[in-house]
Formats: sequence, C-alpha cells, structure tokens
Amino acid sequence: MTKTLLMATAAAWWVMVAGAVHAPPTANTQIDAQVTEHQLTLFHTNDLRGNIYSEEGLDDVDQDEDQGPENTADQAGLAALVSMIRAHDGAGGDSTLVLDGGNAMGATPACDVDGCRTLFQLMDMMGYDAMTVGEHEFTYGPDTLASRAGQVDFPVLGANLGSGDAVDEVGDAVDEAGDAVDYAIAPFLLTERSGLQIAVMGLVSSRTTDDLTSVDPAALDIRDPRKTLESLLAGPAGRADVRIALVNMSMDEARDLALAFPQVQLFIAGGTQAGPEPRPAEHVVRFVDGRYLVTTPGRGTHLGRLEITFRREGGNTAVTGLRPFLVPAGSTAPLDSAVSAVVAWHRETVRRIYDVRIGRTRVPIEDTGAWIADLARTKLEADVAAVDRHALRPMRLDGEVRLRTVTRLVRDNDVLVRVTVSGRQLRAWAGRLQREHDVVFAGYDAESRTVDGRPLNQGRTYVVAVPLILADQALIREARSFRILRDTGIRIGLRELVTAHVRGNDTLDRWEGIRRGPRSVMEGGTRFNGSLSQTTLEGPADQYSRDPFLSGEESLAWLVRVEHHSTRYTPVGSFSGQLRTGYGRLNNNGSQREAVDRIDGELLYSLPSSPLSQFLGLDVNTVWTGGEGQKHPVVLRFKGGLQTELGSQAIVRVGLALERDRITAINVVGVEVAPEFRTTLLEGNTLSSQARVFWGTGQRQTMSVQHYNHLRFRLLDDLAATLDANVFLHRDSEVDRAAVKFELQVGLGYDWRYYR
Repeated sequence: MTKTLLMATAAAWWVMVAGAVHAPPTANTQIDAQVTEHQLTLFHTNDLRGNIYSEEGLDDVDQDEDQGPENTADQAGLAALVSMIRAHDGAGGDSTLVLDGGNAMGATPACDVDGCRTLFQLMDMMGYDAMTVGEHEFTYGPDTLASRAGQVDFPVLGANLGSGDAVDEVGDAVDEAGDAVDYAIAPFLLTERSGLQIAVMGLVSSRTTDDLTSVDPAALDIRDPRKTLESLLAGPAGRADVRIALVNMSMDEARDLALAFPQVQLFIAGGTQAGPEPRPAEHVVRFVDGRYLVTTPGRGTHLGRLEITFRREGGNTAVTGLRPFLVPAGSTAPLDSAVSAVVAWHRETVRRIYDVRIGRTRVPIEDTGAWIADLARTKLEADVAAVDRHALRPMRLDGEVRLRTVTRLVRDNDVLVRVTVSGRQLRAWAGRLQREHDVVFAGYDAESRTVDGRPLNQGRTYVVAVPLILADQALIREARSFRILRDTGIRIGLRELVTAHVRGNDTLDRWEGIRRGPRSVMEGGTRFNGSLSQTTLEGPADQYSRDPFLSGEESLAWLVRVEHHSTRYTPVGSFSGQLRTGYGRLNNNGSQREAVDRIDGELLYSLPSSPLSQFLGLDVNTVWTGGEGQKHPVVLRFKGGLQTELGSQAIVRVGLALERDRITAINVVGVEVAPEFRTTLLEGNTLSSQARVFWGTGQRQTMSVQHYNHLRFRLLDDLAATLDANVFLHRDSEVDRAAVKFELQVGLGYDWRYYR
C-alpha cells in the first residue's frame, strides 16, 4: 500500500467511524459507559543521523569525542534496530506501532553514496508507521527529502512546516524548496491499533531554521508549534482515542509543549540536544497527570520500546500503565537475513567508493581546522572565512589521503554561503558568533578586529565565506548580497570543498593552492539623481569665474546629477576614484543658461600600512561649458600625505598639495585637510559628509573649502529620497574678498552598487 493510499483509506475510515460514533441514538438504543483495556507495544527511535551500520574508522572517533562511558554500546545502527523489530513476536501486528522522532538522515558515507535511499529502504523493512521531520532531513536538500518520502509506505510528518521565500544567486525569488516540502510532508496520521483510534501528529521546533546546514532558511516557513498543535486537536486528530505527538525539538521545548497540551497522552521527541546524544537516564519523563515524554540516545545506539496499557471509559482514554525499555542496538538478535543482504551489498559499495586514494601530503597538516578555513576563504574568493570546529574532527592529515579520510575529517558536510556585508555588520556578526559557537576564522582576527592585519574598515564592503548554519538571520537580513554556493547546480559543502582541493593537488602541503594575503577586489557604485536645486551666491562670485565651484547662476532650477565612486583593493595598496557632475539649465531673460555644470574628479592611491596610510592623489575640477570666447576653468591639485581612521565612521587625510590654475597658469603650494564622515541612521538611511579645506601660498595666497553633505532616505530597494546641502568658499589675495556659494537640492536618487 502506498503512502497516498494509506492516508486516503485512513481518512475514509475515520469519516465512517466518526459518523457511527456521533450518530444520534434511536429510541431503542441503550447507552452504557463501557470500560475497556487495550495493550499496545510501541517501538520508537530518533536521531539516527544516517547511521545505517558501524563504519570502520568513523564511529570510533565519534565515540571517543561525543559519547560518555554510559553510552559506549556497539553502534550497530539502523540495520541492527530493523533486525530487532523484525525478530519481535508482535512485529507488524494489530497491537504494534513503530515511530521515529526525526533526524533520520545524515551526512555519513553510507548515506552520501545514495542520498539515504538505503536507509529509507531499511526503515520500510522495519515497518515504520510514521516519522517526523528534523533539520537533518534537509542534509541533501528538499528535493532529496521529497524523493525519500515518496519512496516509503509510511508518511513523513511536519504539520507546522511549510514553504517560504528563497533567493537564488541573481536575487530572483524561487520556490523550489518550498514546493518540494509541501509535496513531501503530511500533517498527521490516523490509524487503528488494539481497537483504538490513534492520531500521530508531527511537529518541528520553531528554531529549526537556526540549525539548517544545507537549505536557505528563507525557503521554509516554520509556524508556531503550539498554534499548530492547537489547530490539529480542534480537528479529526483531536477526536481520536489516543493522541501521540512526534516532536523534533530541544528537551525543554518538548516539555513545555507537553505541559501545555494535556489532551496528548504521549510525546516522542527527537533532536533533544544539539551536542552529545541524550543519555539513557533521559529516556522517559513522566508528568503528574499520567502522560509521558520519551526519547532515545541517537545515532542508532538504542531501540526504545514501550509496553502501554490504555483504559477507555466512555469517550476518555488514559494511560494506566507504561513499561519503558531501552535496548542497546544489536544486543538481542543477529542481523536478519534480508537486512544482512542489503547491508552487505551496500557496505561493499561504500568501501569501493571511499577507499579510493585521492591524494597525499608532502608534510603533515596539523591544524586542519585553520587549513579548511583558509581553503574556504581562497576557493570562495572571500576576504574572511569562518568554520565551525564542531563540524570537524580534530585530526591531522599525514601521508595518503583517501575519500574516507576526508569523511572522517569533515564530520558535517555544512553547505557554504557567500555573504557580502559592511565592516560594521562583519564586526557585529563575528561578536555574536564567538559567543555561540567554537569557530576558527581565516583572514579575520577577532581580538584585534583586523582583516589581513589591517584595521577593520566599518564602511567598506567585505565578502564572508561561512557555512550556512553560522550565517544567522540577522547577518543574512542585513547583507548586501547573500548566495548559496553551487557547483554546476550542486550545493558546495565543506566535504566537497576539501575533496576537490585534495584531488586537484596530488601532493600538497599546508599552503598549497591557498591564498595567504588579501585578495584584489573592486568595489563601487553609481548614484543618479534628479533634484530641484536652489543656488545662492554671496560675495564677489563673478570675480572668481576661474573657480569651477563658483560657476553658474543664483537660481532655482531642475538639476540632473551623477556621482560615481570606485575602489580597487590590492595587496600593494588601494586605488580609488570619484567623479561628481551635475547639469542644470535655467531661463534667464529668454535665453537658456547653465545653472550647474560642474565636474569634480579625484584619484587616490594609498599604501596598505596601518594605522597611518600614505596616500597620493590628484583632483581635477572643471565645468562642462564656459562663456563665449573664454577658456574653460580648470584647476588641478596634486597632493600626498597621511590618512587615518577616527573611530568607526570617519577618515581624515592631511597632506601637502600643489594647485595649478590652468587659466592663469598660477601655482599655489599649501596644505589640504580632507575629513570624511558616514553613518547609518536607520536601516537603509545614510548620512555622509565630505570636505576639502585648502590653505596655499605662492604667487598668491589662497583659501578654499568644498563641503558636500548627503542625506538618503530609502523608499524602495535602491530608490531613495535625497537631500544635499553643499557649501563652497573661495578667497585669494587677488580679490581679497571671500565668495560663498550655497546649494540645497531635494530630489529622488537611484543607486547602482557592485562588488567583485
């Protein structure tokens, strides 16, 4: 019987039974409250994590690190559990129920070879009636989960699990993951055992998305387990004689849920702990009202068995007796012959694949955690990388490297993502990460807050390579770009990353194929603005017509402005360029004249030293048009000096400058001070201020100020309302009076940003 047919039959059966039970009594019907007792044997498992059978050289490492002395039984895995149940006298009978609390799948060699197909084949042979979903069911992506759910004759449950909104590499909404989940998952199962109508409901933790390693959390919608369970109990599931909840969540969350719903007689939990597996002492929690919460140690080490007595009186059914047993895997029966045949064939397939030599080391690689972090940083072309040490085993690479070696080294095949963030976001995320995880960074020093030995620039863009499980929602929500890495359509995990690197370097050492220093990247953006501009002139502006910043007319006019900036970061220094230009026309006595037609360009080169960086620069200031028969005013300024950061939002440059006026051919030598400030007011709203103050002497004495202030209010994506207030001042010894120009511009702007 297929899963669909099973569900349809159960639903039809329930309609008929409900109609018979709730039909109004006839005049000849005598209603007697009958008391009956019912015996049920319930087998339960959880957190198999892909452990089909004990794998040589793999389980010993896990056992030494993760298991306490009370949990060192033979890790025979699912194959042993299947044999134990098939050997049970009542297996498959009317009074037996077999359930799983989730996290059955996992990234083991036995599952890697076929996406857990053999594991689900054995679960079918075990006679499971239902299982619930855990985060490990998404180890190989939602499509694989859908395939496995369609492979078996029992339902995979997850009543509060639905589809969300995912984003792919180019930012388009995709619903592939959500559709697969909706297709594969059922909310509950109605069945009959020992004369009782039994409802089995599946629920996942509201924090499931925090632990996903291979699926974009936005692709899933995890609804509140309490509200979902309340809704289920208001329907057909709530009218069943016995109500069982399969929950995949922490023990505290499962206890709270059980206390809130006394209508549910039995809770079976998986995923109760994120670290070492639950101990046998935590097998059973009994509540004062006679209900129970049960779980088993994970990875197939034990089989849970409950001998339950139910008492039904009228419309009420209660647990009057429960005898729990926790049986070590493989302790009661040898492998069933049918199971043994499946395991023998599968084990040989795994051995043949994983014993292949893929490379060797010239010298031992000791700190493999730091090595993998540096590798991720290099291959994903990132500035910073972070790896969770819990996903790795503390072992060295020495000599021959086989595929099995990589599998032992990389415990969890966490999918990698590439996140583009500002320095401020990087600093905040790294701080959260250190408090919650044991991580190793590449390129970032958490104590000194430096990237490649240079102070973190909170306004600069950085690319971070990180396993999905470490990219918390706050980081993804604020990121300028978020991509799940794919390789020809396949998600890139830590294991694939290491395997490909070893294969590509037949003999390797610690730094073979790995970048040690910073990478060369280009960052920039273009802003296009349409503004209403009010220009005000004070002083003898007409006498400074050679100064491009005082060009134009005192007017109210529409203005088109373009501002572009680019920065190239390289190991030998940074190259940056900035261009501002605006063009507006006004009607002056019937003729069209230019209101603003300024061009302001700046080129800078700075050395990578810190905390003070040497820089060289060139400013070019001119206008699009000039008066008839007149030369275009052009002012060049060559400069060089030191720049430093003041706090997290300000930069100041101080240097010597040589200014040349092309119209008068006059040179002036002086000092330029150029402070810059940028801050975020609210999410998406920014305030920036940039000034250049110059004092010069020579053929004439000069003082000039160029001060730009920009306020951006985000409206939709990169579209924003803008307010610009600019001040320009100039005075030199020829005129000996100061002229001032004010600009107030209000409009709409659109930003294009890039980082590569």
